[in-house]
Amino acid sequence: MLIAIINKILLVAFITAIVNMFWHLFYAIQAWTKNSEQNTKYILNSKSLILLGLSIAYVLASIITGINL
Repeated sequence: MLIAIINKILLVAFITAIVNMFWHLFYAIQAWTKNSEQNTKYILNSKSLILLGLSIAYVLASIITGINL
């Protein structure tokens, strides 16, 4: 029972990490392809950068080792 709950929590964390990576990728591509009239850059504050790094690390670790207990 406890293992099933932990697996569901890990699955939700994995899905959240993937959504976070796609969200940052979408805004980075959007800022890169916009017209150069505005000269807007995609700026990450430290909290977003740390969260993005953790998301990438979690997804890569999950791909390498798999999600299991």
